[in-house]
Amino acid sequence: MKKIFTLLFMFGCLSIMAQQNDRLERIRAFKVAFITEKLDLTTKEAQGFWPIYNKYSEDSDKIRQAQREEYRQNVKRGEKLDDLADEVSEKFVASFLSAEEQQLQLKKKLVKDLKPIISSKKVWRLIRAEDEFKQKMIEEYKKRREKNKNEKE
Repeated sequence: MKKIFTLLFMFGCLSIMAQQNDRLERIRAFKVAFITEKLDLTTKEAQGFWPIYNKYSEDSDKIRQAQREEYRQNVKRGEKLDDLADEVSEKFVASFLSAEEQQLQLKKKLVKDLKPIISSKKVWRLIRAEDEFKQKMIEEYKKRREKNKNEKE
């Protein structure tokens, strides 16, 4: 019986992880389509643009992941911000500023690397498209949360 329960639990965990990966892949695909539409890249531009942009995205994700991991390691589940010790809060502020600086350096490198490949106008379109994409994702999240809330009532 324990073996059956353990197997069911493992399959459940794998299923949840697969769903999360599917969700992330759908978001990435939507982002690629969104940016492609906004930038209107030529075939030649796209060949140079996507490897650079994908590397940038990967590095940016690593910075955010490291910041989330540090937070998880230092904050107990359910703990409120007001309950954090000053030393922990100070550490998070320093970590946040460091991550922001890393993101800024990464963005500057992206712009520098893209300048020979696409025009400054398209670089600016990319920056705006990333902001628009984030807003769309936030709006979608709010809609889904509201829908789920209404279904529960």
